[in-house]
Amino acid sequence: MRQTGKWRKRLRWSALGVVTLGAAGVLFARPLAEAIATAALRDSGFPEARVSIAGIGLDGARLRLDSLVAFGALGPAGERYGLALAGRGTLSGPLLIGLTPEGVVASPLGCLEGSVEGLEVAGEAVAAPQGLRVCTPAAGEVLRWGSAGLRLAARIESPRIELTGRRILAEGVEADLAQDAAAQAADLRVASLRPTGKPADFAPLALAVRAEQPAGQAIALTATVTGADGVLSAGGEGRHDPASGEGRFVLTAKPIRLKPGGPGLGALSPRLAALVDEAAGTIGGSATFAWTGKGLRSGAQVKLAGVTGRVGPVTVAAASGTIALTSLLPPEVPAGQILKIGLLDVGVPLTDGTVRFGYGRDGRLSIEEAQWHWAGGLLRSDPVAFRPEAPKGAVTLHAEGVDLARLFAMIDVDGLEASGRLGGSLPVTLAGDVVRVDGGILESAGPGTLRYDPEKPPSALQGDPGSPTGMLLGALTDFRYESLRLTVDGQAGGELSVGVAVRGANPAFYDGYPVALNLKLSGALDRILRQSLDAARIPDAVREGMTDFGRKDR
Repeated sequence: MRQTGKWRKRLRWSALGVVTLGAAGVLFARPLAEAIATAALRDSGFPEARVSIAGIGLDGARLRLDSLVAFGALGPAGERYGLALAGRGTLSGPLLIGLTPEGVVASPLGCLEGSVEGLEVAGEAVAAPQGLRVCTPAAGEVLRWGSAGLRLAARIESPRIELTGRRILAEGVEADLAQDAAAQAADLRVASLRPTGKPADFAPLALAVRAEQPAGQAIALTATVTGADGVLSAGGEGRHDPASGEGRFVLTAKPIRLKPGGPGLGALSPRLAALVDEAAGTIGGSATFAWTGKGLRSGAQVKLAGVTGRVGPVTVAAASGTIALTSLLPPEVPAGQILKIGLLDVGVPLTDGTVRFGYGRDGRLSIEEAQWHWAGGLLRSDPVAFRPEAPKGAVTLHAEGVDLARLFAMIDVDGLEASGRLGGSLPVTLAGDVVRVDGGILESAGPGTLRYDPEKPPSALQGDPGSPTGMLLGALTDFRYESLRLTVDGQAGGELSVGVAVRGANPAFYDGYPVALNLKLSGALDRILRQSLDAARIPDAVREGMTDFGRKDR
């Protein structure tokens, strides 16, 4: 409270300096007027201030002063008023001073033109390349000084203000300021707030902030933010302590529902829209801003519910969870964030997944751990990091408990059945929009069955009962394997080549004689057995009839 009283006293001295400037200009001429006004500003917290008067005259019953005010270093004034400031500023233009029954009043003739150089607010670099203006408010006067004390009011305007360190541009900036003996208040409006980088982290926003400070108390802050073609609506509140120069503000957004055919992700974030296509689902959350004399910190909590989209060749569905951000500009997600994902389709559908990840200031997405359900088993990934806009890298997926029946069901070939469990590894390479598997191996954990008995075999596999194809189909109608090994190579979502090496027997085929088969599956099964087949450890009579298919296992 003592500090606020001193603040008001200094403002009164500033007002007294303006009034004295007018009287001195008439009575004691320009040099003395400049000296008195300069002393008043320096006592108000601007120790380097200097006032120059280019002209003195009358405008009706009011005194007109054509003046230039060089405030000098702004830092000391910021310290006195509880705001971390740096830089220098000037203000120039005609000022009218008059007397009324309520006291002395002062207003610009039109607007005063201002400029700033090297301005920093709470450690953030701020530039006004097109300058700013201090104008008469709707009430009609900037200053009134009388028996009721000091009352100040002004509108500050700037077409363009830049947060250069953050690469953020504010356009159409207006601020209405008011102060009297009981309180002071400010209303800030920004027509468009947007990043200058490409692609932009967020779409242009409209901002309105109100600050109120009852005498002797902290400053209360409220704000509303709208944008994204009406999709985004947020509100928040916070406080600033002038004594310590510290403050905090929390902005909470209403849930945003992205729908096909409506405003998409690009209405919120062009950067995300460049990474994610066909986005849908619900997004919500809150952002926190905290500041001290050393600078501004930001963070957020983003909530996802049923979010679907496509990132390059990968389709994501039913993603849900809460993600923490430790910085908004640039975005930074600390390690250990967890998302539940209903479906990840990389050409092979992975379901019921859990991903633990982070996102660094260097733009790299780090997958620390991922686990998926696949074909009745589990897939776990090794750690991997890449840039989402240009994914490139390699990761190994480790499989366990994969159900061979469900795996072969993905091939969707009539008459093909299998049983057993598999485990192994699938090395995956990411290169832009292409996901490849090279040298993948899945092996059986024990014995099982492999049956191919279609109601109508493909023409390439039809043959007489004694022909090689007929005997081959006969062996596969009820094959009991002891070991089975799959090799997987190719592009996910494209042409996959699957090799099958299996050893076992058919009890009804040559009295269960042991057989080793090597099959190459590439595309539909009506092409599989036409491409390659090695058979061994079969009776001579069978081998002689199948020489076109393979070689003898010696």
